[in-house]
Amino acid sequence: MDEELLSRILFLAIYTAFGAIRLAYRIPAARREGGEKHELPRAAALTLTFGILAYFGCIILYLLYLPWILWFQISFLSWIRWLAVPIAILCVPALYWTHHILGKQYSANLEIQSDHKVVTNGPYSRVRHPMYAIFIVFSIAMALLTLNLLIIFFSILISISFPSLAKQEELMLIDTFGDDYRAYMRRTGRFLPKLRHISEESMK
Repeated sequence: MDEELLSRILFLAIYTAFGAIRLAYRIPAARREGGEKHELPRAAALTLTFGILAYFGCIILYLLYLPWILWFQISFLSWIRWLAVPIAILCVPALYWTHHILGKQYSANLEIQSDHKVVTNGPYSRVRHPMYAIFIVFSIAMALLTLNLLIIFFSILISISFPSLAKQEELMLIDTFGDDYRAYMRRTGRFLPKLRHISEESMK
């Protein structure tokens, strides 16, 4: 089988699994009554929106009209593609685990729900924003699977918006939960576990 065709089949299969999990949790979340909504800073919102639209636009071209963006292919680095595949696949169960742990506390919007609680178990015991971390890794890994510079560029553009989104969410939660959330922040990392916390546990 042609390598580009195989990569597109893998891309579609992995994205379908990832998207199915997202929809399974996003649809019930959209049906629940929303709480107090907060806005993302305008620059970050515009960057994220533009990045997502361009990213998926390029994905459609990659899957259906590859000759249109063939100039941006870097197929001579095929080893990167096959390194990205298992990373992208691992993101699928990681997303399910994170959504499962978050449960009804998940919202598609930046908002405080009426019964809002800070989830601190599972991946949230070490990282404040594991779902954002998964999105970053997944979008870049899937972009590397395509070996298309346009898709890789827009995946990076999307990724650089998440720190601003995470910061805004943290400010919202500090405003709601005060010192309890500040204490939680001190013992966790934003996207990766705090190394000091890990080293302290290993010494026990």
